[in-house]
Amino acid sequence: MSPERTTFSDRTSSNSPGVERICRILAGLSLVATPAFIIGLISTVLQHGIASKVVLWEFGLLVCLAMLIRVTIVSLNFYLNDDRRTFFQTNRHTCIFSAAWLSGSIILLAFGPVLPVWYVSSRGAALVAWSELFLLLIGLAQLLKFVSSTTSRSNPAMVFVVSFIGLILVGTLLLLLPGSVTSRASEVGVLERCRVAFFTATSASCVTGLVVVPTGGPNAWWSRFGQVVIMILFQIGGLGMMSLSATFALLTGNRLAFRESAAVTEVSEASTIRDVRQLLIAILGFTLAAEAIGAVLLSTLWSDLSFADRAFYGTFHAISAFCNAGFSLTGQSFLGLGTRWQVWGVVCSLIVVGSLGFGTLRTLGGAVWRSWRTSREPSSLFRHRRLREQLPLSPRLILTTTVILLAGGTITYWLLESVGVRSDDPFGKRIADAWFQSVTFRTAGFNTVDHAELQPATKLFSIGLMFIGASPGSTGGGVKTVAIAIVVLAMLSILRGRSHVECHGRMIPDSQVRYAVVIISMGLAATMASTLLLTIFETDSFSFLDILYEATSAFATVGVSTGITGDLTPASQLVVAATMFLGRVGPLTLLIALAGNGQTTNQYQYPQERVSLG
Repeated sequence: MSPERTTFSDRTSSNSPGVERICRILAGLSLVATPAFIIGLISTVLQHGIASKVVLWEFGLLVCLAMLIRVTIVSLNFYLNDDRRTFFQTNRHTCIFSAAWLSGSIILLAFGPVLPVWYVSSRGAALVAWSELFLLLIGLAQLLKFVSSTTSRSNPAMVFVVSFIGLILVGTLLLLLPGSVTSRASEVGVLERCRVAFFTATSASCVTGLVVVPTGGPNAWWSRFGQVVIMILFQIGGLGMMSLSATFALLTGNRLAFRESAAVTEVSEASTIRDVRQLLIAILGFTLAAEAIGAVLLSTLWSDLSFADRAFYGTFHAISAFCNAGFSLTGQSFLGLGTRWQVWGVVCSLIVVGSLGFGTLRTLGGAVWRSWRTSREPSSLFRHRRLREQLPLSPRLILTTTVILLAGGTITYWLLESVGVRSDDPFGKRIADAWFQSVTFRTAGFNTVDHAELQPATKLFSIGLMFIGASPGSTGGGVKTVAIAIVVLAMLSILRGRSHVECHGRMIPDSQVRYAVVIISMGLAATMASTLLLTIFETDSFSFLDILYEATSAFATVGVSTGITGDLTPASQLVVAATMFLGRVGPLTLLIALAGNGQTTNQYQYPQERVSLG
């Protein structure tokens, strides 16, 4: 439905001034078609966000003008084409779409609004609503067409993205089943149920933990079957669709296809495709073992429940913690339970282990095993290397950065909140809460305190921790610890006057430094774009800090909230859902997926020239 791509043969054999004038008009309109379309979409967003009560004629004029330009381009192309039948067959959808908008606009202007519209009953308001609908449909059609054409290139990253889309859609359908909800759902309409199911499926598949309705507790929206569906969604989402499907293929004896191996290599950061098999088996085995141990230990937290309920609660929260999902069945997460050993010990351990990344855990386990074996052998100068010297640079960066963030986060949170409303709490409780929040801020969505009562400085500090997120190849989100570590090392290299980024006796390639900067820049852009849209849709409803907190939590797939998620407008909840999806698949993965896998190598270089930086 893109008028700029419509083509025609020799427009006419005549060189009359009228035809030449039309051609010049067509060329001018083609140049402004795309900017006008973008401005029209922006006007639609602003209209429904800033001025949702009335129709501002400025926004409405821009929307109608954008559609008029597109329809005019299609009409002029059709008029000037020699073979109009062929032109119509080639651009059938574009022509029908343009004709539908033009016919509907004429009817609305001639007879007034014959159908219910979103604004006041007037011809102008009806025309604006009609044009907004077509602008949104055109944008959706172009996006689907672009994604479809990109998917056909067998891009491994695109397979990963499409897998998550499929998981979200399947989860939404399952959560819409009558058996998935309690009697509370019967009190709302069908559209509301669809929105809740879609948001919850997105949050679970993207292992975020933001919810618009209680998952469990006395006012639970979801039945036991619905809770099981949510648990399966964040289990699959945590492991990754391609990792899980490839593991099943291995267990059934089928050969792993090259396309699946390439996709898992892209996601799990295995060094070679040969390593994929062993890594997948290690992923599944370690995950099941960790979650089983966690389930047994966590079941003791609910000793007042029946054995079946204790087993389900322990399993649900163990999987949720290891996958960094943040979903809870208590209705208020672990509020007030920060001093229980199951919370500060078991839950935090599962979260940290899940956030380190499968490749890091495997490498660390191998290094520990080799160190133990060599310690039992006769002493040798070349055999007894320290554990950290046996680790490659990437795991060493991940472990070092994780320890710094956990320790620094605990101390900073304790200092900031020691002067707040919890300053009178016992020292042990304040330390336990500080440790738990430091862990959960970066990866999971649990909480032992009410985040709405946090100090503004604490919220701002936690936004930074959320943005950093977990480690590469893990179940968590964010821009990842390695990207932050590389950028910090690059800053230190510049301050020291070094020409390259160095760490632990190794030089990091310049290409990876650029990738780290791109990842952080795209993360900032996505977070700011989400915050901007939420600010537009939630005018005077919530504070800017709470909105930024919500947007960052969604992008980093953390799941903590100040309690505003359920009170957001439907448009804002869709923005949050889209942000969660983008944060889960990763900005760089999505960029690679949409860019295709065509490789080009420049055979030339431009001359270098310095620019002023300040």
